[in-house]
Amino acid sequence: MLVSEIKNKVHPKLYPTLEFKEFRPCQAKSIEAGLLERKNLLVCTPTASGKTLVAEIGAINSILEKKGKAVYIVPLKSLASEKFKEFKEKYEPLGVKVAISIGDLDSSDPWLENYDLIIVTAEKLDSILRHQAKWVKDISTVVVDEVHLLNSHHRGPTLEILITLLRKLLPKMQLIALSATVGNPEELKTWMNAELIIDNWRPITLYQGTFFDKQVNFHNKKDNHEVISDISDPTLQLAIDTIKRNQQALIFCPTKNAAESTSMKIANLLKVDEDLKSDAEKIIKSLGRPTKQCQKLYDVFMKTVAFHHAGLVAKQKKLVEDNFREGNIKIICCTPTLAMGINMPADRTIMKSLKRFDGRGSNWIPVLEYHQMTGRAGRPGRGVEEGLAISIANSEKDQ
Repeated sequence: MLVSEIKNKVHPKLYPTLEFKEFRPCQAKSIEAGLLERKNLLVCTPTASGKTLVAEIGAINSILEKKGKAVYIVPLKSLASEKFKEFKEKYEPLGVKVAISIGDLDSSDPWLENYDLIIVTAEKLDSILRHQAKWVKDISTVVVDEVHLLNSHHRGPTLEILITLLRKLLPKMQLIALSATVGNPEELKTWMNAELIIDNWRPITLYQGTFFDKQVNFHNKKDNHEVISDISDPTLQLAIDTIKRNQQALIFCPTKNAAESTSMKIANLLKVDEDLKSDAEKIIKSLGRPTKQCQKLYDVFMKTVAFHHAGLVAKQKKLVEDNFREGNIKIICCTPTLAMGINMPADRTIMKSLKRFDGRGSNWIPVLEYHQMTGRAGRPGRGVEEGLAISIANSEKDQ
């Protein structure tokens, strides 16, 4: 579908922001399914397929047409901050007032009455509803990013109650739910009373494989990949192989401790990069009293490696993320939260283990989580036509 086909269907201020000739498949399907007629949509497509723009078109057009406010719900504060910065830069020139609310959970944030597009976490919006904020009645569009988290034991109940409450309070609102992976789309579509958009197109081909005995065996690619190394640890083998190829990787680890220890083991094999000293020192200074963790992050950062998990403060996370995007940091050892929507594509994603101890023993991670992590592989715009998602097998049987 050509962008010009919707010129007369969207607000005149919105149209010039669509600076491309043709919509991506999921965008075209969403428009055909009733996006601009304010129908509810459940959009299930891979990472980087363009689904966020579907939500933006629906929300911003509604605001400019004076239908009411739009609320954009995300699972993480870091993702909220990223979206706030992006949307503020993109849409405030159109006269859209953008706000972020992720702080005090014991407030209705009455100041949000003066804003059009509001980015929140589910927990924060839940608090706002419980405090009966008057401005909630002015919401016309609700976007739920990472809606597959309805299946999460941790976040699912809050999100389900929140969507149920919003639909009851705002029967005329448009609900746009986005997910890279969802296990029960038909059931969810019925519950949401939504049109279902499913499309498998992604801008870069994703190849998935398992690594065992210094060999990556791809499931959907003829050429296997041999790693030449005298290191015994398979995670370290893949990390060093990535760096030798002048590529970047996200290594997903099951715990915070595993992320930190893995990054330190990799860093021990590398040389210091003095060009990173300035940003590395900011890591130390990010807390009034630097902790052992600050020192660890400084040490690995100086060797083009980092770790990333919920235990880092916002300034530290931003330094790690920015330096990875700029290509200065080659390897990030992280927990699966980094797979949730944050714009951090890598040449490779490496899954250190597909099992996790959950109190009942060691079990396979959910399929949804696997797809979220593998979906980070592939970097559009770098001239590379493929992303590699590699799972480490501990035995021939696991492979």
